[in-house]
Amino acid sequence: MQERRSRQRLPSIRVTARVGIKRGIIGRDWLTVRVLDFSNRGVAFTGDVPLEHGDRFQMSLRLSTETGDFVVEKATATISNIRDTAGRRIYGARFSDDNPSATCDSLDRIEGIVKRYKELSSRIFSHRSEGKTPAR
Repeated sequence: MQERRSRQRLPSIRVTARVGIKRGIIGRDWLTVRVLDFSNRGVAFTGDVPLEHGDRFQMSLRLSTETGDFVVEKATATISNIRDTAGRRIYGARFSDDNPSATCDSLDRIEGIVKRYKELSSRIFSHRSEGKTPAR
C-alpha cells in the first residue's frame, strides 16, 4: 500500500486522547480513543466514534511523563482516511492549520518528546540485538 502521509508518524508513547463529538446545537460528548501513532500534523486512532471521512472534530491529547504531563485541550482536526482492519476501524486525522499557535506549540512539544523516546528505544534495542549491554 502506498504511503499517503507527508511525514513519518511516530508510535504513541503514553499518549492518551479523547475525541469531542458535537451533540446538538451546543455541547459535546467526549469519547476516549486509543492512539496508534502521532505527529504534530496528525494522528491515527481507533475507537467507537461516529466519524466519517471529512468530518471535523476536536481532540484532547495528553502525554504523561515522569516529570509531568503535556496536554492539548482542544485541537481541531479532520478525518482524512478510515480503514477497517481485523474487526476494528482505524481513523487517520490531520490537525487543522488554523489551530491557535499555543496548540501547535504543544503538538510540536509532544512530538519532540515522543521522537526522542523512540530514538532512545531504538538505540537500546540495537545494542541488545548486537549482543552488547548498555554502559552503566
